Amino acid sequence: MNLPALIEAQWIRLTINQQKIADYVLTNPFPVATMGIEELASATETSTATITRFVKALGLNGYTEFRTHAVQGYQALLKPVENVDRARHNPPKRVVEDSFANALELLKNVAQQADNPVWESAAMRILNAQRIAFLGFGVSGNLLQLFADRLLPFSRAQVMLTGDCGMERVALKIAGLGPEDLLIAMGLPRYSQATVDFMKMARGRGTYCIAITDGTHSPLAALSHEQIFIPAEHPVLHSSGIAAIAAFETILAILAAHHQSVSDAVARTRFLMPYFYADDKTHPQSKTRTTDVSEAE
Repeated sequence: MNLPALIEAQWIRLTINQQKIADYVLTNPFPVATMGIEELASATETSTATITRFVKALGLNGYTEFRTHAVQGYQALLKPVENVDRARHNPPKRVVEDSFANALELLKNVAQQADNPVWESAAMRILNAQRIAFLGFGVSGNLLQLFADRLLPFSRAQVMLTGDCGMERVALKIAGLGPEDLLIAMGLPRYSQATVDFMKMARGRGTYCIAITDGTHSPLAALSHEQIFIPAEHPVLHSSGIAAIAAFETILAILAAHHQSVSDAVARTRFLMPYFYADDKTHPQSKTRTTDVSEAE
């Protein structure tokens, strides 16, 4: 039985102070799931003894069992907290070793999808889309910006849906999408509710949706036409972007190798030549028109 059901079943037997605690628990379920007994006593302006009696009145054996009921439904959200609590007891060298070992394992796992047709399919969708919209928030938004920048040579137009200038602007941009466009949505634990809501809006506009997420359990999976699954676990952080970057580079490699000509690559290099550094001082392309005067002297 979950905590609200336990409280409802015992409500008439609770004292006034215990009902006060129960009200706080029901209206602040997530904070309560993270609190120790002293914190809950302080938040409810009671004592630890009163909290203990409240827990017993619910028919529970102690505060540990109470916390077990309180965290139901929040396990995924609380995992990063547990990771940090566990890692803080490790020396820095161990934290470094675990992080690198985890990165290697994630890359190994995503590499097992080399035969997945999604890589070529995603590349073709990118090439054929009238516009590519990138939807994601937080770390996912930052990673998508990197992907979008690398895709500039292969996309006709781009729309960033990462929350800049407010959510209303994101909604307005999605309202302009259609069947000729492509939405690339990214969501890693902990998932953003806004990503889910805006993805539903894009689907309603008839826009083809590709989800970049960590598995079929992700709320983005069921909303997308096509999925790129990337492992994202990390021993300390709430998620890792290592496998996401590898997936991005895989798609970019397909585009560069099979969907651009050598002449296109040469023309792009010539266009950018003035902005590249050259050791040979006889080549003026090492100095650009944007060079700061103090640097040129």
